[in-house]
Amino acid sequence: MLDELDATTTHFGALAELIETHEDDPRRKAAMLKAIELPGRANVIKALATAFKAWSEAKAPDGKKAQRQAAAQEAATGGSKFAPPVAPKLAVDNTRR
Repeated sequence: MLDELDATTTHFGALAELIETHEDDPRRKAAMLKAIELPGRANVIKALATAFKAWSEAKAPDGKKAQRQAAAQEAATGGSKFAPPVAPKLAVDNTRR
């Protein structure tokens, strides 16, 4: 995409001239000129780069420390043989008189 952005930026004058001379429909001409403008294309590239960065950070595997902490947290909660035992429930309430 960066190569495409570079080519569009480098040959902007030629592309604009081709659009102006060969396109008769004013709405289509305006849309085509808007498509080759730098700000619009740069914003698309920026949005794609931001999305890719967020996606790659989300897909990054946990390090050893994070894996150990997750394993310790899982072992500390219920469902594991290493979890601390639950306090016994009182069958009789001695606070009543």
